[in-house]
Amino acid sequence: MSNIHRDKPARAANIAKKTNYRDYKSALRSDFNSRCGYCDDDDLFLGGKRGYHIDHFAPQSKFGELETEYSNLIYSCPFCNISKSNDWPSNDASENIVGNEGYIDPCDAEYDNHLYRNESGKIIPSTELGNYIHTKLKLNLMRHEMIWKYGQIRELIEKLEEVADNDETLLKLHQEMSQLQNLIIEEES
Repeated sequence: MSNIHRDKPARAANIAKKTNYRDYKSALRSDFNSRCGYCDDDDLFLGGKRGYHIDHFAPQSKFGELETEYSNLIYSCPFCNISKSNDWPSNDASENIVGNEGYIDPCDAEYDNHLYRNESGKIIPSTELGNYIHTKLKLNLMRHEMIWKYGQIRELIEKLEEVADNDETLLKLHQEMSQLQNLIIEEES
């Protein structure tokens, strides 16, 4: 059992105010470690920054005054952003949870108390609120588990590269695993 995020996202506090929320995308990508804030899918598998969205945590369609508020923006894969859409449990932007329905900002430590990953990378809800988020964002899709596994392979390749040094067998294994990784990435793109 582990947290959904490999590295917990954290928004930078010193971001200059912009007039268009799309102008924050590079900063958000950095703050969210190039991963979806909700499911932690690496943007590498969906075309990088170009393939990812910016989600308005409190929906822009309901709370237009928050359109360019950096603290309301989340770097998101298109699957989570489209699934969440403009769903919100209240008529108040600051009331993000009503009973067991609503959303937790992925940058909040509380997020990890409601969802986790099992040993195979599957996202599992651990509370009723987590179940709501899990269902609404379709976190049960196998794609999230597969992208997590690809990430595990990438980490192993990086570790192998560190220890391979001059060992010909390890260097050959590293090359073969790198080729496998490239094939996986090409199929996803």
